[in-house]
Amino acid sequence: MKKINNTLKYIGLFGASFILFSCNLNDEKSDAYGNFEAVEVIVSAEGNGPLTQFTISEGDQLKKDQEVGVIDTVMLALQKEEVLANIRSLGSKVMSIHEQIAVYEEQHKKLITDKDRLEKLFKAEAATQQQLDEIYAAIAINEKQLVATKRKIKDNNRATMSQYEPLSKKIDVLNEQIKKSVVHSPINGVVLEKYAEQSEITSYGRPLFKIAQLSQLKVRAYASANQLQNVKVGQEVTVLTDSKEGEMNATKGKIEWISSKSEFTPKTIQTKEERVNLVYAFKVVVDNKDGKFRIGMPAEINF
Repeated sequence: MKKINNTLKYIGLFGASFILFSCNLNDEKSDAYGNFEAVEVIVSAEGNGPLTQFTISEGDQLKKDQEVGVIDTVMLALQKEEVLANIRSLGSKVMSIHEQIAVYEEQHKKLITDKDRLEKLFKAEAATQQQLDEIYAAIAINEKQLVATKRKIKDNNRATMSQYEPLSKKIDVLNEQIKKSVVHSPINGVVLEKYAEQSEITSYGRPLFKIAQLSQLKVRAYASANQLQNVKVGQEVTVLTDSKEGEMNATKGKIEWISSKSEFTPKTIQTKEERVNLVYAFKVVVDNKDGKFRIGMPAEINF
């Protein structure tokens, strides 16, 4: 009876060992674990005022430089008109001085004609010396007026240019502000989150929406120093994800970055033994054109 019991005991231990060995074979551990992430871009307002147009929704596919919204530009347009009016005022001042010179030049031509006529009459004793003296004096006054007015133009030009340059720069600033009041998508991607609605008043730097390019995702994973000794940037690895059947789907990826600093294992790993281990973060680029991977999805990496 004792022999039978010992035999059954050995059979039981052998069976348990076999089952445990089989489980270990079916439960092979991967080299590293992580989650999918994307390069997310938060687009912020570059102006102040109500959003007159902003009709995008979460999940929308956007193209790079696509116009997605407009911040009201009425005040900017009015400021620009005011500056342009000041520039036109400067121009009208310069034109009025040129008109004065044109009048003095016409007067000078008439005075010269009158002088020539009086000199002929004086030789024929048909005009007096007083008449000649008066025409000579009128010509001298006219010439001084021309010189003074032309000098005034030079002075005014310097003053006008000193006023025109800052006004011109102000126009450039306003044009840039009006340009930035139009909201564009910075990349090709999908709208992940929307932070504002049409007709809301926004301000410079306020986030409007978040966008990410989902056609290519990255797995941020962690591995020990020993594991990374034979791993390098550009190396092809296998990315494993869960499937409906309980098996693992395998996808090829490429390591694009390895951290140069160690860190403690992320808090998502709860056991004390794992938390105290120092690991290195690395990223694997994975093609996602078919959209089967999602941000935050867990993944396993085999080197």
